[in-house]
Amino acid sequence: MPSRPSPTPSRLALLALAALSLLGCNSPPKGPSLIEITPEINATRLADTFVITPGDTIALNSSKDSDLAQELTVLPDGTASFSAIGTLRIGGFTPEQVRQQVQQAYREARATDFPEALTVTIVATAPRSVTVMGEVNTPGPIPFGLDQRMTLVEAIGKAGSFSASSAWLSNTLLVRWDPATQSQRHWVIDARPEHWIGREPLLLQSFDVIYIPNTNIYRAGIWVDNFIRRLLPFPFFFPAPA
Repeated sequence: MPSRPSPTPSRLALLALAALSLLGCNSPPKGPSLIEITPEINATRLADTFVITPGDTIALNSSKDSDLAQELTVLPDGTASFSAIGTLRIGGFTPEQVRQQVQQAYREARATDFPEALTVTIVATAPRSVTVMGEVNTPGPIPFGLDQRMTLVEAIGKAGSFSASSAWLSNTLLVRWDPATQSQRHWVIDARPEHWIGREPLLLQSFDVIYIPNTNIYRAGIWVDNFIRRLLPFPFFFPAPA
């Protein structure tokens, strides 16, 4: 039986190129770059509107109904007890959304229209933070400063930076609470350092969660449902979606 010829350097090079080509075709997809997706995410940020959370103190005032004028603290389950209309769940809502809830509750309780001159304001806030999870050196909550401003890159840095040996930065997951829909939104981002310098920084919002995995996130929705939503620091008092 004739012996099989030994592979020549040129044949080895061709085999190597073929293997790299196959790996390239089958490589897991990456998220859009941080520079590319930043404008889209920043457009969802509630820059000047706080979302009410447990520990906040809110003030309700009406010039036409003194029974409703009060200050109250939001309880750990996200509820607050209003005089004249009872207990409402207000955690996870903006002050304007709470004003609308109170108006509806007033109609139901008194069978009359609600006074127009009603305001809901946050007079004292509980500490705000974002949470960085996964392949970082010091995972956990990162508090906002007095200016309530933090970028994605700053949050990663404050979490002790990413693990150079295991972090899959090209599949970084950002989860954000959306009070308008009462649900979490999420984005998969290619957040490798070569994408950190852009014209517009990605600005974080209170209670954002950044998750840097050690493996590719093929279906981000499953990760949010199975791993992230259960660990979200906010709004923990809301039931999981059916």
